[in-house]
Amino acid sequence: MKKIFALCFAAALVAGATLALHAQGPGSHHKGGPGGMAHMEHMEEFLGKALSLNDVQKAAARKIHEETFAKAEPLMDQRHEQMKEIHALLDGDNPDATEIGQKMIASHTTGEKLKALHEEAMARFSALLNAEQLEKLKTFKEMHHDRHGFGEPEEGM
Repeated sequence: MKKIFALCFAAALVAGATLALHAQGPGSHHKGGPGGMAHMEHMEEFLGKALSLNDVQKAAARKIHEETFAKAEPLMDQRHEQMKEIHALLDGDNPDATEIGQKMIASHTTGEKLKALHEEAMARFSALLNAEQLEKLKTFKEMHHDRHGFGEPEEGM
């Protein structure tokens, strides 16, 4: 049961925050992909139940999600294009390490912007929660990090 709960919450974090998608491949963050809006709505519903969010919290969380997604989507598109360029250079006849390196740095910078948006969204979401809900969220995140080997969970989440 805990494993299923952890997996579902991990998906909710990714979908709800939208922004962890920065490392995924082509097309995965668009509306029809696995991180699409229908999937996110399902995960928002799951998260609402798992944390026992009230209607005010759900509405505020949805607003945070929508605002964050509006900011993140152009960055995700940019990151996708950057990665396509990098792969095209790598697949070329004579890859230029300097050019690839510069494009990797640019892509990393875009990823860092997405990470910052994710952290801001999580902070805003966490501010909506009471102590019990925050503890549940912390537990879910720890289970997610332990399960997927992402290291230590973020501080102050």
